[in-house]
Amino acid sequence: IYIYAPYEERVKNCVNDLNMDETEARRMIKAVDEARDHYHMHYAGFLPNDQRFKEIMIDSSMLGTEGTADYLVDAVKRRFGLE
Repeated sequence: IYIYAPYEERVKNCVNDLNMDETEARRMIKAVDEARDHYHMHYAGFLPNDQRFKEIMIDSSMLGTEGTADYLVDAVKRRFGLE
């Protein structure tokens, strides 16, 4: 499962939900993305957004945080017959 959101939506989330100023949010997003890519490439051998290795990819800005979580819970329950 790969959860992503457009860059500007991520900035808005940091500003509105985490009470960061925009410059701080952009700096933090860049640092976290770089660290995540480096870590993932080192241990997995591919970038985290490489579609070849994903079963589900979802833009969390489409449904919001709670809606995305609900969608994924439903998908996992269906997949494993837990309904």
